[in-house]
Amino acid sequence: LSCVPAYFILLLWGGHQFVNYDFSLTGKLGWLFSIGIIGGLAIAVAHELIHKSNKLEKNAGGFLLSMVCYSGFKVEHLRGHHAHVSTPEDASSARFNQSLYQFLPHAYKHNFLNAWILEKQKLVRRKQKVISFQNELIGWYGISLLFLIGFSLSYGWQGAVYFLAQSFIALSLLEIVNYLEHYGLHRRKLANGRYEPTNPKHSWNSNYFLTNILLFHLQRHSDHHAHATRRYQVLRDYPDSPQLPAGYPTMVLLALIPPLWRKIMNPRVHSYYKNEEEQLA
Repeated sequence: LSCVPAYFILLLWGGHQFVNYDFSLTGKLGWLFSIGIIGGLAIAVAHELIHKSNKLEKNAGGFLLSMVCYSGFKVEHLRGHHAHVSTPEDASSARFNQSLYQFLPHAYKHNFLNAWILEKQKLVRRKQKVISFQNELIGWYGISLLFLIGFSLSYGWQGAVYFLAQSFIALSLLEIVNYLEHYGLHRRKLANGRYEPTNPKHSWNSNYFLTNILLFHLQRHSDHHAHATRRYQVLRDYPDSPQLPAGYPTMVLLALIPPLWRKIMNPRVHSYYKNEEEQLA
């Protein structure tokens, strides 16, 4: 929970420095990327919080996501991604041979839209108005709008650019991580037409000590999808689940270079689906 005030203060201080410090253009870009990357780490904390049943933790996660303009993640991740992970219905599960640059536009669009669709479905079931403050997305995105207005009034157009740019970098880092977490993995379709239940073999695992500490054990993603409410401190490593060859920071850099990514990752996917190559279609 301490991450919420910490990132709030950092966001405000970062905006002040961006506008008032005598940065070169390169320096300004570097500053935006620095704040945005820290925003990506804040999303890792938000991811942990929104999975909890405690209302305070859930709302803290929502507020963190509001500071990077990606509150739809709170709805879509819980009700969409975890239900449809590693199936064609999930925009956050990268297909085999799909490059990062093909994946990202699709993920931005469909995850944003799907959050509103899922929230609308929930409110209709409850016989509540969709356009109202009972729609949690209106509240969370309203907070994002207040941040944008605040930075604009305080620092003019540069304040608006700062807030939107750091948000875009942070949410893009989230989607890049989504790309590498499920690349090429598929839940098998059963005879009844349904997909097999999610298990630890439907996520890439990465059990590297330093990056696991930095990312709150997000890299033990196989256990997270098998037991979504389990707290990060006790997430387990599954050696028999698909294994990434390095920690997330290295894999993010590899994903930015599609030929290199395919050279390293495609043989691992082929090995996973040995004698079941039809799963790669």
